[in-house]
Amino acid sequence: MNWDLILLLIFFLIVYIFYLTNKKKFEVQGRIFFLYRTKFGLKLMDKLSKFSPKLLNIIGITGIIVGFLGMIFMFVILLQMTLKLVIQPTAAPGLVPILPGVKVSPLLPVLSFWHWIIIIFIVALIHEFSHGIFARLNNIKIKSSGFAFLGPIPAAFVEPDESQMKRKSRKAQLSILAAGAFSNIILAF
Repeated sequence: MNWDLILLLIFFLIVYIFYLTNKKKFEVQGRIFFLYRTKFGLKLMDKLSKFSPKLLNIIGITGIIVGFLGMIFMFVILLQMTLKLVIQPTAAPGLVPILPGVKVSPLLPVLSFWHWIIIIFIVALIHEFSHGIFARLNNIKIKSSGFAFLGPIPAAFVEPDESQMKRKSRKAQLSILAAGAFSNIILAF
């Protein structure tokens, strides 16, 4: 008996029942992306943005720098992996999706469904909260927060007021955009 498959089916059954009971509150885009908007966490984001604005500004600048360096690094790594696969088609892939039941490496155990869903929840929550904190730090209103599904893949989001964001400095915009990925890098360490 494959418990991961059973738990996956139970999870999606619960999500589907939640969708059916709250269908009017979901926004469906392209018949595959389902958004559920809430006000969850908006007050906490506002409170955390006022905690230490000077420290948060330093973190924001660091996030921008790390973000650009990370993009360059990932570009080089992806280029190297692509060239390796072109030159040697039997080479092991450089990227592997971390999904439940997928063997990533002979050195690592297979990820169970519950480990995967808990990891997705923690990563998405911290990522989106960071975007919200830095938006509030720069006095940008957060319209909503919530969760979404891109097909069967769970996601989360924070929705800042885009017209206010466009009027902010480039540094402010970049710090908001970099905050999510930078917080995930900090979490990884």
